[in-house]
Amino acid sequence: MAEKKILRLLIVDDSPDDAEASVQAIRKNGYMLKQSRVQDLTGMQAALDKGNWDAIISEFSLPHFGAQMAHDLMRSANLDLPFVVVTRQIKDDDVLRIMRLGIHDVVVKGQLARLTPALERELKAAEGRRALAEASRTVKEMEHKHHAVIEGSRDAICYCQDGMHVDANKAYLELFGYEQLSDLEGIPVLNLIDKSDHPRFKDLLRKGAKLTEPEAQEFVGLKQDGTRLHVEIGASAIQLEGENAVQLAAVDVSKRKAVESKLQFLNQHDPLTGLYNRHHFIQEVTKMVEMVRRAAARATILYIDLEQLKQINDTLGYAAGDRLLIKVARLFRERLGENVLLARFGGDEFAALLVNKSSHELQDISDALHKALKDTSFTEGGKTYHCHCTLGVTAIDEHAESAQKIMLKAYQASQRTRPAPERAAPPESAPTIAAAPMPERAAAPPTAVPTPAPVASAASDDWSARIENALKKDGFQLTYQPVINLHGEAAELFEVLVRMVADDESLITAGQFMPAAEASGLSMAIDRWVVRQAIVALGELHREGRAASFFINMAPSAFTDADLVPLIIQGVRAVGIKPEHLIFEVNESDLAQQPEKAKTFVWAVTKIGCRFAIDNFGRAVDTLTYLRDLPIEFVKLDGSLIRNLADPIDQTTLKAAVDVAKAIDKKVVAKSVEAAENLASLWNLGIDYVQGNYFQATDEDANYEPAGETTLSEVSAPQWATNTRARSR
Repeated sequence: MAEKKILRLLIVDDSPDDAEASVQAIRKNGYMLKQSRVQDLTGMQAALDKGNWDAIISEFSLPHFGAQMAHDLMRSANLDLPFVVVTRQIKDDDVLRIMRLGIHDVVVKGQLARLTPALERELKAAEGRRALAEASRTVKEMEHKHHAVIEGSRDAICYCQDGMHVDANKAYLELFGYEQLSDLEGIPVLNLIDKSDHPRFKDLLRKGAKLTEPEAQEFVGLKQDGTRLHVEIGASAIQLEGENAVQLAAVDVSKRKAVESKLQFLNQHDPLTGLYNRHHFIQEVTKMVEMVRRAAARATILYIDLEQLKQINDTLGYAAGDRLLIKVARLFRERLGENVLLARFGGDEFAALLVNKSSHELQDISDALHKALKDTSFTEGGKTYHCHCTLGVTAIDEHAESAQKIMLKAYQASQRTRPAPERAAPPESAPTIAAAPMPERAAAPPTAVPTPAPVASAASDDWSARIENALKKDGFQLTYQPVINLHGEAAELFEVLVRMVADDESLITAGQFMPAAEASGLSMAIDRWVVRQAIVALGELHREGRAASFFINMAPSAFTDADLVPLIIQGVRAVGIKPEHLIFEVNESDLAQQPEKAKTFVWAVTKIGCRFAIDNFGRAVDTLTYLRDLPIEFVKLDGSLIRNLADPIDQTTLKAAVDVAKAIDKKVVAKSVEAAENLASLWNLGIDYVQGNYFQATDEDANYEPAGETTLSEVSAPQWATNTRARSR
C-alpha cells in the first residue's frame, strides 16, 4: 500500500509464536502495528484500562480464559471494537455460538491470509456503527431542541395530515381556545377557519404540502367558543414520523388589523371635519377617470372655495376658523347626501365628486348650496358672518388626462367666479359673502393641484426655462440637514436637499421649482445631478474619516430612469465609498400611485447595496402591503403629524403610524421637529431619529455641532441644550 496505516491491536493468546505469526500476516498488508499480548483476565483488564485499541484478536480457548470471556470484558468496558477469533481449530457449533454472542469472525491460524480482510471489514463496520450512533445522538438532540423551540415559541404551530390536526404546541392551543392537545386531535383544521375563507385555506394547504418555505396568508380564524380573530398562517411541507405532513404557523394579527383599520380611516379622512382628505379624493377621481374612459360612468367635480376663513383666523383665531369649517362641512354633507364623495381639499377648499348627474341636477345642487350658505350664519366675538364661496364645476370626460389636471381646471373654474379685488371684502360691520354663479356648461372640463393656487402657463414656461438654464450652467446647489439618532448612535446622517441659485445669489427651495420640473420632464435630469454631486460630497467626507450617510429624495421619474442605477454604481466606485451610505427615499404617495414601477426601483437600488426610505409616511395606508414586502429600512413620518402634537387627533394618528412602522420592523424618523417640548413625546412613542430646524436648519456644509446633550435618556422629559447655530438661521 502506498501509505501505511497504524493499527493498535490487542492480542489475547498464550503463544508468542502464534501471536507473532498473526502480526506478520497483518504487516504484509501494509499496516504498522502497535500491539500488546495478554493471556489472562487480569492482563486483559489492565490492557483495556490503559490503552486505546482499534481491534482485538483472541485465541478461542486458553487455560482459565478464552474468547468468550475476553469479549464480555470488552463489552463491560462499553467498547465496540472489531473482535476476531484466531485459533488452531474450533467446532462448527462453537463458531455458531460465539458469532451469536457478537464475535465478528473466526480465522484459522493455518489460513492467516483471511485475517487482514476480516479486520478491515470489521473496522469499516465499527466506523459505520460509530457514525450511526453519533448521527442518532445528533438527531435526538435536534428533536429535543426542536420540541423545546416549538413548545416555547410564541408563534402558534400545529401539524396536520390529510387536513386533520395531529400535533400542536401550547401557543396554538391558547390561540384557538383549547386547553389540551387531546381536545384538538382529530379535528379538521378547517373547523378553525371561517367558512368564507375555506376556499383560500384549502388552496394554502395544497400548496403547503409541496413547499419547503412557508407561504403565509391572512384568514379569519374561529376559536373554540366561536369568537373570530384575524390570523396570518404559513404552511410548509414536513415529514412527521416518516409520513408527509403540513406544518402550520399562525400569528394573531387582530391588533395589527385594528391598527391598520384605524390608520386607514385616519389616512383617508380630514381629522377636523371628518370628510375625506385630498389624498383619498385624488385616488377616487383617478379611478373615476378610468371608468369614464371605459364609458362606464359620467362624473362631475364640484370645487368650493370659502372666502372668509383667513379673515376669521386672523381676527378671531384658528379655533373660531375650525368651528366654521366644521359647521360648513356638516352643511355640505347634509345638502349633498351620504352617497356623494365629499372632501376637504385644502385649508378652506372643499371638493365633491358627483356621479351620473344630469345638467339639471347639477344646477339644482349648485343653487341649493348657494342658498344654504346664504341662509347660514356664524357668530363669533360679537360679530355675525354669513358664509359665502366661489364655486367651480368641471366635467370628467373621455379626454381627461389625469385627476390632477381635472382638479386644477375645477379650481380655475372657481376662481373665474371670484369677485374683483375691490369688491371682494365686505364691510367689517356686516361680513357677508355672495355665492358665485354656476360657470357655463360648455366650459372646458377641470383639473387638480395638490395645493390649489392660480398657476399660469406662462409662469410654468418661465420655470422650465430657468431649470434648463440651471442644468446647463450648474446653477443648483446642495444643502444638508442632520438626521439625529435619539439613542446616541455615532454615525452621521444627513438629508440632502437641492436648491436653485437665483440671480441675486439667494437659494430657491425645491418646492418652488420641482412641480414645474416634473410637469416638463426635467425632474429626471435634476435627480441625476443631485446623485452625482451627493456622491462626490459624501466621498470627501469619508476621506476626512467621517463615515456619514446621505438621505437623497427622488422624484417619481426615477422609477423609470434606466440610467440611474448604473450612474450610482459608477459614482460610488469612482469615489471609493460603500453603497450602504446612500439612502434613497421616495414619497409615500408616489409609491402608492406607481406601486409596480416603484417596487422595481427599490429592488434595483437595494440590490447594489444602497438603503431605502419612505418619506411622508402615515397618510396612505395602502402602502403597508408594499412596506412589508420591500427591503425598506427607514420610514420618515409626514411632517404634519409632528407639527401639532398637542392635538389629540394628531397624536392618535402619529401613534398609529409609528405602531405600524414598528410592527413591520422599520426605523422611524420624525422630521419637522421645531420645538423642544415635542422631544419627550417622540421618545416615548419609540421614534428612532429626529430631524428639524430645532436641531439645525439646512446648511451648505454637512456639519452638525450640538451645543450639549444629543441623546435621550430614560427620563420623562429629557432636556436638550439650545443649538445656537440652528436658531440663528
